[in-house]
Amino acid sequence: MRLLLSLLLLLLPTPLLAQWKMAETERFRVYADMPARKLEQRAALLEDFHALLVRATGRDLPPGSPPLDVFLVSDMAQASPWRPVDPRVSGFYRASSGRISAFAMEDLPDSRIPDLAQTLLLHEYAHHFLLGASRNAYPAWYVEGFAEYYSTARFGNDSIDYGLASPVRAQTLVRAPWIPLERLLARDPSLLRGDDSAIFYAQSWLLTHYLFRAPGMRGRLSDYLKAYAAGADPVEAFRTHIDPDFRAFEAKLRRYVVREATYSRFNRIDETRPTVRITELPASASTMLMPMIAIEQGVPPDRREEALADLRQRAARFPGDPLALRALALGELQLGSPMAAADLLDAQLARTPDDADLLRWRAQAARLLGQPEVARTYLLRAMRANPQDWRTALAYSRLYRSTAQPMPDQALEALMKAYRLAPQVNDVVLDAALALANAGRTGEAAQVLEPLAWAPHGGPASELAQRMLVKARAGDVAGVQGQVEDLRRQQIAGGQIGRRR
Repeated sequence: MRLLLSLLLLLLPTPLLAQWKMAETERFRVYADMPARKLEQRAALLEDFHALLVRATGRDLPPGSPPLDVFLVSDMAQASPWRPVDPRVSGFYRASSGRISAFAMEDLPDSRIPDLAQTLLLHEYAHHFLLGASRNAYPAWYVEGFAEYYSTARFGNDSIDYGLASPVRAQTLVRAPWIPLERLLARDPSLLRGDDSAIFYAQSWLLTHYLFRAPGMRGRLSDYLKAYAAGADPVEAFRTHIDPDFRAFEAKLRRYVVREATYSRFNRIDETRPTVRITELPASASTMLMPMIAIEQGVPPDRREEALADLRQRAARFPGDPLALRALALGELQLGSPMAAADLLDAQLARTPDDADLLRWRAQAARLLGQPEVARTYLLRAMRANPQDWRTALAYSRLYRSTAQPMPDQALEALMKAYRLAPQVNDVVLDAALALANAGRTGEAAQVLEPLAWAPHGGPASELAQRMLVKARAGDVAGVQGQVEDLRRQQIAGGQIGRRR
C-alpha cells in the first residue's frame, strides 16, 4: 500500500515538482514553468517580433531601454494574486513604478484559433513598443488597431508574414452591429469595456489595416495622427485628413474586409538568431515569484493585510531561501513594517552588496523611516550598481520632488532619464511633467503629458494628465502645480498618504 501511494504521488502533478525558469535575451526576460527548449523558442520569437516592428515602422526603443519582463502562466489568476482578473482575459500589460511587465497564458489548448496565446502576447508587446518608440498621443482605435495588426504575424524559417487577417476580429465584424464611426473615433474609454469591447477591437483592427494598406491612405493617416497629437478634435480631424463622408467610408471598409484585404511578407535576410540564456529558478519560485511581482506592481488597499499574511505564510515554507527572503522583505516594505523590511534587506545586502533592487528597496525603507540622507546614500549605490535602472533614477528624483520648487539639475537629469527609459509608466510621466513645468519648460511638459492624457483606457492618471495638459499648453506653471496639489490633498483626506513605521 505504501509503495502504491508513493508511485501515485510521483505521477500526480504538484507545485513541489514545478521548475520555473527565466529565458533572457537582449530585450526580454521571459519567466515560465515549461521545458527549456519551449521557453527558449518563446523568447526568440519575441526578439523576432521586435525586429519586425523596427523594420516595419522605422522606429525603435531608446538605447538602454530595460528588458521587458514577460510572465507565461497556466492560469491568469496566478498572474494577479489579490487583484481579480476577468476570467475572459488571456493576457495583459501592466506598467507601474515597480515594474513593467506583460502577462500571457502559456497555451490555450481549447481554443479553435491556432496560436491565439501567441497572438495575445504579441499584442501586449506591440503596446509597449508603440509608446516607447514614439512618445506621441494616439487615438484609442489606433493604439488597439496597431497592436491587432502586427500581433497576427507569423514567423517561418525563410520569411515573416504580417498584416494577416484576424479570424476572431473578422468573425465579430460579420456577426455584431458596428459602432458608428463618429463614436469609434471619439475619445470614449467606455468602448474598451463592456458589451462594445469586442466590436471596438474588431473595427479598430479593420480601420488600421485599411489605412496601413489601401492605396494612398498612409499619408492621410500620418496627417490625421499629427493633427490628433496636436489636440485637434478626433472626429473633425478624420473628416479633414481622411474622408469627410463617413457613410461612404464605412462602405469602403465593408468591401475591403471581404474582398480587398492583403498581407505582407518579408524574406529573411542573413541574420543571426538571438542569444537566449536559460536560468533555472529555485524551487521557491513556484510559490514566491508571482506574489512578489504582484507586490511590486501594487496591491489594492483593501487586500493589503490579506496579502501580507499570505506572503509571510508562503515565505515560512522556505526558511533561508534567498528568493523567499527577497519577497518577504518587499512585502514588509510595501505592506507592513519598514523597520522589519530594513532588517531583512540589511541581512541580504551583507551577502550581495551590489544588488540594485535590494539597494533601491533599502532606500525606500530609509525614506519611510524619516532618513532621507541614508536613502540618498543607498540610491547612489544602486545607480552605480545598475546605471540603466529607471526605477532607481525615479526614486532618486523623488528625494527632491516638490510641487512648487524646481529640482536640482542632477535630480531633474535622473528623472528625465527615467522618462526616456520608461515613458509607459504613469508616475514617471506625471513626475516629469511637473518637474519640467516647475523649471519653466511648460511646452516640454505638454509634450510629455499628451500620450497619457489621451491614453485609450483612461483612468484617474489620464484625467489628471488632461487637466495638467490644459494648464501646460497655456504656459500656466501655477495651474500645473495646482492640479497636483489638489490631487495630493484628496489623497491625504482619503488616507492614501501617510508614514508607516
